[in-house]
Order: sequence, then C-alpha cells, then structure tokens
Amino acid sequence: MSDKPYKVKVDGFKVPVVIPKKILVFAPHPDDELISCGGTILKYSSLGSEVVVVLMTSGLGGYAKAEDKDQIATVRQEEYKHAVKNLHVDEFVNLKWDEVEIKRETVKVVTNLIRDQQPDIILSPHLTDTHRSHRNTAELVKESIYHAVHGKAYGGHEKNVMPKGVYAYESPSCKFSYVAADVFCIVDISPYWQSKVDTFNKVYASQAEVLERTMAWAEKTARLRGDEISSEFGEAFIPQTEYVPLSILVL
Repeated sequence: MSDKPYKVKVDGFKVPVVIPKKILVFAPHPDDELISCGGTILKYSSLGSEVVVVLMTSGLGGYAKAEDKDQIATVRQEEYKHAVKNLHVDEFVNLKWDEVEIKRETVKVVTNLIRDQQPDIILSPHLTDTHRSHRNTAELVKESIYHAVHGKAYGGHEKNVMPKGVYAYESPSCKFSYVAADVFCIVDISPYWQSKVDTFNKVYASQAEVLERTMAWAEKTARLRGDEISSEFGEAFIPQTEYVPLSILVL
C-alpha cells in the first residue's frame, strides 16, 4: 500500500483511508471505465495508486455496415489510447475480443491476468447489469477471481493472489437504485469531475450521437451520489465479497 496519508471527512471527523497500491479495472467496451469510474481512477492515480485498465472488446457494436468495421475499430482504438492517457492510467491491457464469452479459454486468460497483476482492488461491472457484455464481464471476472484466489487451475501453483477489495461499478445499464444491496461505497470525485467530463467530450468524438445521453446520465448520477455524502459529485460501488473479504474501502 502507498504510505501517503489520506483522510476523508465523515460527520465532521477526519477518517484515515488506506490507498491501494494497484487498482485493476475491467472495461467491457472503450469508455466504460471513464463513464462509470473515471473520477475514481483520476483520484486514486493522483494519490499514488497504480491503475491498470483491461479492455475486453473493441466496442464495435455501433457500426451500420460491415465494411465500416475496420475503420471504426481504428478510430475507437485511437480514442481509447487518448482516454487512458488523460486518465493517467499506468498500464493498458487490450484483449481485443469480439464478444465477452464465459468459457475455459477466457477464464484462463483473466485468471492469469489477475495473478500476474496482483491487484489490491478490482473494479468491474455488476452481475445484474442488463447489458450482456457487461454482465458477462462481471461473471467472467467473478469466476476468475475464485481461481486466482483459491485454486491451482490454469497454471496457478504458487501463484495465488488475495485482493483486498472487489467492487462492482454503476453504469447506464445498471442503475444501483434498482439493485438490492446492503452496502454502497461512494467515492467523492468532486475535484475530478470536470476532468472526467472534459476527457469524454474531447476523446469520444466518434460517439457524439450517444454522448449527450450518456453524459446526462453520468452527471445526474454523480450529483445524486455526491449528495448522499454531502458533496458535489460521487461515484458508487458495491462490494463483492463472495470470494474476497473486504479489507480496503474506496472513499
């Protein structure tokens, strides 16, 4: 863990917060990491955490003609490179899958990726996300965490890892208002909100047709989460404790 001091105010008291050494973020498509947890990435990067983003697919669901696929793929990849640079991401892993499928081959890839990265915190979509790629990513990450933490499958002898927190992030296709959960963690991203917006507006020009709707959701949700912690903007996460006990709170 980082030895930098960091404290947050809770009911007028300053509470010390542990800064994770490494955060591993799984993004089903280009822009998911920015929309759902871009402020958190910016915040913890500035506090000294190493951030690694894993892009599952190329995000090619938005082309109308088959002949447009290669062109759109090139544009999306360039946009994504600029996005992770603006988010101060330390490492970018591009799996380049067409779809997120749950099978032995993909579980092996993600399991060994988690083992190799040795993250303190893992961020991924929620298991009830209505978008299939998001939901499959959540299921795939969950199964891979099990193997990485407890098993020796897929070449895992003496390679086990124990993250200190696994969190699901909110998305336009998984609004936490409709998710049954006893615990929410909300990260105050107020100082980083404008940088998140500027990055989205600057980088994702090819998706201008959905930009306005997506950012409207992001702002409305960020204001709601911020209000819940008596701040201006926030991003919400639900701890996933099936295979990993929660040792680090993200705030």
